[in-house]
Amino acid sequence: MKKGLLILSIFAMVFVLTGCGNKPSTLTCKQSVSGVEVQLTANFVGKKVESMGIVYNMDLSKYSDSTIEAIGKKDYCSTVQSAISQFTLTDCKQSIENKKLVVTSGVDMTKIKESDTIGSPEQTKVELEQQGYTCELK
Repeated sequence: MKKGLLILSIFAMVFVLTGCGNKPSTLTCKQSVSGVEVQLTANFVGKKVESMGIVYNMDLSKYSDSTIEAIGKKDYCSTVQSAISQFTLTDCKQSIENKKLVVTSGVDMTKIKESDTIGSPEQTKVELEQQGYTCELK
């Protein structure tokens, strides 16, 4: 799971790439890392990232119900925050849904340097796909 969290930092670094236009777009990228599906979402207006979100989805179907219940009692929002301490998470929630642990959070954009939020959605997509993500730009 830590490897997936480190990839989020790569996601932030590619925002320094340049781009053009002012239309809104959403970049959604997914990758499976160590049995956890990581989904990163960045909402752009032109070449500026206005918001970011992250979803971790871990399959727990191989575990017993009592183990799943114990997993659900742990604080995975703190685990995610510790792993990506360069960002501040917002509205982090975790739940167990259909034998899957789902951790969903936003990223506090006010805590990120403005220069790190500028970049081309198209180039960011290319860079993340080179890191093993499957991305869709809308």
